[in-house]
Amino acid sequence: MLQSAMMDSSYLYVSACAFAAMVGGSLIGLFSARALPSHHLSRESADVVKTSTTIVATLASLVLALMLSSANSSFSVNAGIVKKLSADLIQIDHMLRAYGPEANEARAALRAYAMRKSDELFPGSASTTTSTTEETAGLLDALLEGTLSLSLPDRRHTVLATQALALINSIYAERWLLWENPGTTVPPPFIFLLVFWLFLIFLSFGLFAPWNLSVLTSFVLSALAVTGALFLILGLGDPMEGWLQVSGEPLRRALIEIGRP
Repeated sequence: MLQSAMMDSSYLYVSACAFAAMVGGSLIGLFSARALPSHHLSRESADVVKTSTTIVATLASLVLALMLSSANSSFSVNAGIVKKLSADLIQIDHMLRAYGPEANEARAALRAYAMRKSDELFPGSASTTTSTTEETAGLLDALLEGTLSLSLPDRRHTVLATQALALINSIYAERWLLWENPGTTVPPPFIFLLVFWLFLIFLSFGLFAPWNLSVLTSFVLSALAVTGALFLILGLGDPMEGWLQVSGEPLRRALIEIGRP
């Protein structure tokens, strides 16, 4: 939870800096226009500045689009892994339940692992017990050992145990996929360059805009819209933390299903 709060704070700080840069750039442009000689604000000068601004605005929009695409892809991948993990847990429980009473110990390990994993991915969603990655991995190992220790008296039990082991191997893979794909991290120099581009765009807007309340309001609202989009993109790129988090509902439903006797 502390890490999530720190992430949200950093995203909010970046968004606030971007908002300040855009509003500040427009104000600097408005004030500079009143101090510059008239030939700096001629039609020819305005055309050149607008052309240059168009290039920078195109670059900024492309970068924002790429950031959105990457963040959305990361969010979708992690959401898919959580759903696959939940489905595998339910299928393993079904196999072990069909195996019979001998698999009760393995089912207990499965329930313990599912609760710990839910608490690890979505703190507070399944239990009030804090868990560590090592503890969760140990419970998964216990599930594997419990399944491997099952006797195989006939073909039916052999098939059930084999299918359960295959699903457990899938859970190991999903665990590492969630570990290796935490989200998209935008390098600070990249963010700084994007904020600088936004500053230049709003500076050019203010340079040739009249000084009145409508113009100021337009600048503030436009900066607020871009800031909101930037904040959402940064939050979407961190799908396992923050308030734009992957839904834990599939895992909660799996816990209910495997909790049946």
